[in-house]
Amino acid sequence: MKISKLTIKNLFMTATLIFTVAACSNDEEDNNEISSDDLKPTLQQYVSAVVVKTYNLLANEALELSERCKTLQQQATQENVQAAAQKWIDARKYWEESEAFLYGPATSYSIDPHIDSWPLDQNQLQQLLANTVTMSQMSADYAGKYLGYGLLGFHALEYVLFRNGQARNVNEIPALELVYAAAVAEDLARQCVRLEAAWAGIANISNDKQQILEDCELEPDINYGEVFVNAGKSGNTVFRTQKAAITQILMGCSDIADEVANTKITDPVASGNVLDVESWYSWNSITDFADNIRGIDYAYNGERVENANILSVSSYLSKINPSLDGKIREAIKTAIREIENMPAPFRDHLTEAETNAAKTACQQLQELLDEAMDEINN
Repeated sequence: MKISKLTIKNLFMTATLIFTVAACSNDEEDNNEISSDDLKPTLQQYVSAVVVKTYNLLANEALELSERCKTLQQQATQENVQAAAQKWIDARKYWEESEAFLYGPATSYSIDPHIDSWPLDQNQLQQLLANTVTMSQMSADYAGKYLGYGLLGFHALEYVLFRNGQARNVNEIPALELVYAAAVAEDLARQCVRLEAAWAGIANISNDKQQILEDCELEPDINYGEVFVNAGKSGNTVFRTQKAAITQILMGCSDIADEVANTKITDPVASGNVLDVESWYSWNSITDFADNIRGIDYAYNGERVENANILSVSSYLSKINPSLDGKIREAIKTAIREIENMPAPFRDHLTEAETNAAKTACQQLQELLDEAMDEINN
C-alpha cells in the first residue's frame, strides 16, 4: 500500500458493493437470488483453502522473521543477516498473495497500512535512531503504538536488511538499526497473527498464537470467515446475500489488479523516481507484482494451486458465462507471464517500452473481473 493512496476506482467499487448489499433483501428468492445454501460450499472453500491458509502461512513466516531479527540483534553476523533477509522474502510472498483479499480485517483493523506502507520515511528514521531516550524504550509495544506507518512493516525491515537486491553487509548496519528491526519485526508478526485469527476465529489458531494476541491485546472482535461463509443468512448485516460475498471476492481481485497496473507499475514509470518503487532495496518488485496476481488466481480458482478451478468463483461464473470465465483464467496467466517478462530489477527499467505489456495485461484482467461482477449481479 502506498502511503495516502486511495484510488477513485476503489471508492466507486466500495460504494457499489455497499449499495448492492443494502438493496438486497434477506428474501433472496424475491431478488432472483439462488437458495441460501447453493454457494455456501464455495464460500467455505474460499475462506479455508485460500484466505485462512494464506494467512496461516504468512503468520508462521512472520513469526520466524521476528525470531531471526531478534537473533540478528543479539549476534550480528553476516549469516544472520542473510537468514533474516531470506525469511523476509518468504513472508513477503504470502503477504503479496493476500493482497487479493485486503477487505475485512486487513482494512478494518488498518493492518494493510500498518505493515505495508511505502516508501520508508528515512528522515524520520534517522531522527528516531538519534533519539537516545526513544531508542532506549524501543520494543514491539512501542513501535506498534507510537511509530507512524512510514516507519513500520515490511519496508522498514527491508531497509535494514537489504541493499541492491542482496542481504546487507553486516558491518554497515548500525547496532541501533538492529534494535529497531527486531521491534518492527515483532510488531509485524503480531499483525499477521491477528489477520489469521480474524478470519479463522481465535479458537482455531494455535495456543501460542492465541497467547501472543492476548498479551498484546490484539484479539479480534469478529470471526470474519464465519461471517463470510454465512453470507445470506438471517441476521448477517455484512453480506445479506451470497452474491454480495462472491462480488466481494471479485472486487478484491479487481482492486489489486488495478493497483499493480496503475500504481505499482505506472507511478514509478511516470515519475522516474526509484522512491516510488515498491520493494526497491530488495529488488523484489517483480516478484511482488507476480505474487499479487497469483493471489488473484487462488482467490478466483478456490485453491492455493494455480488454475485449480474446483468449488470457486470460476466454477460459479462458468455456469453463467463460460466464455468470460475462460477469458479471466487466461488473463491471469497472461498477467503473470508479462510481469515476469519485465527486465529486472524493476527499479532500473522504469520505461514505458519495458513495462507497458505487463501494465496492459493487468488492466485487461481488471476489466474482465469488473465485467464478471456485472454479470453476476445482473
